Amino acid sequence: MPTVKVLPEDVANRIAAGEVVERPASVVKELVENSIDAGAGRIEVNIEEGGKKLIEVVDDGCGMTDQDVVVAVQRFATSKISTADDLQAVVTMGFRGEALPSIAAVSRMRIITRPADGDEGYVLVVNGGQIEDLRAIGCPAGTTVQVAELFFNTPARRKFLGTTATERGHCQEWVSRLALARPDIAFKFTHNGTVLFTSTGSGDLLSVLAAIYGSTGARQFIPISLQARGLAISGFISSPRLFRSTKQHQLFFVNRRFVRSRMLSHALTEAYGMLLPAAKNPLCAIHIDIDPHSVDPNVHPTKIEVRFRNQAEVHNLLSRAAAEALAAAGYRSLGQRPSAEAEHPRDRLPAGRLAPADEEQRSRIRRLRLGPSRDLLDDRQAGLEVYQSAPLAQEAHNQQRLWQAAAEGDVPVRVLGQHADRYIVAQLGQQLLLIDQHRAAERVAYEALENADDQVRSQLLVVPLTLELSATELAAAENHQQALAKLGFVIEPFGGTSLLVRAVPAVIADRDVEQILRGLIEEMAQHGATQRLDDSQLRASIACHGALKAGEKLSQDEMERLVADLLRTQAPAVCPHGDPVILTLGIDYLDRRFERR
Repeated sequence: MPTVKVLPEDVANRIAAGEVVERPASVVKELVENSIDAGAGRIEVNIEEGGKKLIEVVDDGCGMTDQDVVVAVQRFATSKISTADDLQAVVTMGFRGEALPSIAAVSRMRIITRPADGDEGYVLVVNGGQIEDLRAIGCPAGTTVQVAELFFNTPARRKFLGTTATERGHCQEWVSRLALARPDIAFKFTHNGTVLFTSTGSGDLLSVLAAIYGSTGARQFIPISLQARGLAISGFISSPRLFRSTKQHQLFFVNRRFVRSRMLSHALTEAYGMLLPAAKNPLCAIHIDIDPHSVDPNVHPTKIEVRFRNQAEVHNLLSRAAAEALAAAGYRSLGQRPSAEAEHPRDRLPAGRLAPADEEQRSRIRRLRLGPSRDLLDDRQAGLEVYQSAPLAQEAHNQQRLWQAAAEGDVPVRVLGQHADRYIVAQLGQQLLLIDQHRAAERVAYEALENADDQVRSQLLVVPLTLELSATELAAAENHQQALAKLGFVIEPFGGTSLLVRAVPAVIADRDVEQILRGLIEEMAQHGATQRLDDSQLRASIACHGALKAGEKLSQDEMERLVADLLRTQAPAVCPHGDPVILTLGIDYLDRRFERR
């Protein structure tokens, strides 16, 4: 049996780095949070090559002495807590004492610092966790931390970093989050010498939102405010005209710390009720100030999730505040919210289970990651599972032949109507067909894109469309720019995080182009940091976003045209994601159900 031994300090630090430093954005977050805790009024973040080559954070905070800077790069060294009791009421951004030593263990670090009342500053050089130099120098008050060649001594970690655009986007996203957390601090973010984000530090939260979403987007935000039971809620929520397909733009700050919370997100969505389209989510930047003893920040290793002592009360107060803000702006929700004493619905979900909307979103992303399987499409052409028994295999074959005959006009298809604005009911011979209209439109659009020549035909927009994106969304669009061009999108950078759209695929030109492209870019951003969607996955996603939706009422002509187009496709029974399109009810089945045989 191997001998138990204590790991060398450099090995322990590299293990700790794996928990703290996931990518350049993790370094930006930790260093900027240290600058905030140091009382900085101005923070500059400069990165090169997405942070893979260099990350530099400059602040005008309190600075450090030569003794402090040496201790700061040792594990569990912090000025923010002293006893275990302090962990029950954390009021600072950082407190673990692991950030600097963990970052230093996997980079070449240089810290330049001077206290405001000091006569001289100091520079500390750390290489792979080992201190190499400490000397006095002249420098301004405050601290500058330079992190070069991140993961130089852990090449496996470096290999799995994303593209420069992807890593830049994640870094910028964290800077913008921290600027929203502290609108009273002036931020500046620069990549390869180009300024991409600034905030004034005036304390005006709306001006920071304008820097992120543009002035047009900022005008769609509504102020929210409520004080009750030792809790203060403030910030902005989007009007029902501004929404996204994901919840990535819902930003919550508890005691000025950015957190993720499905409970808070649920409370916000509940307030909108039926004001938003199905599967769409509002945007927000909401601050919640509460007694630190009522919040537990230790439920997640990265401290990005929190638990409230009274979850249901916080949920209901936020939902009430949002509903009141919407009503004051002229939007009254048709949905119903539980009373203040009601149990929060998510509290009733079994442990580890997501709410239906979250499960649907995750299922969609999983299918997008997998992409449409050619084997699956081939096996399910007939709209039936691949049966082992000869009679059922023959039935599947007959079904395929019947659909092909209908596509060629040899057998008439009679569209009977639309059920629940979701399914088309049709008659084919002695069979009754139930057709999912959204998936049918997906299949038709997908094959139109797939059957195009080398490049899908584009249609120029009369007025070019300007999209304000998040930093990570812009990075995703840049990573996929050539693939998007091949599929008919003509896009170009338009300053900051904006995109100018000049043309779109002709097959979706009559749809809501902005929402289609936004949804597509959001999926590209969510797909993964190191992967790109291939052409087949992009076609499937474009087809999905561009297809008519469940809930849209169709005319008789529209239904007949859609069914005819569907039956002419190569795989009418399955959508590009592998889900069934047609449910067939044969006369034999109906007779059996009615007990005629």
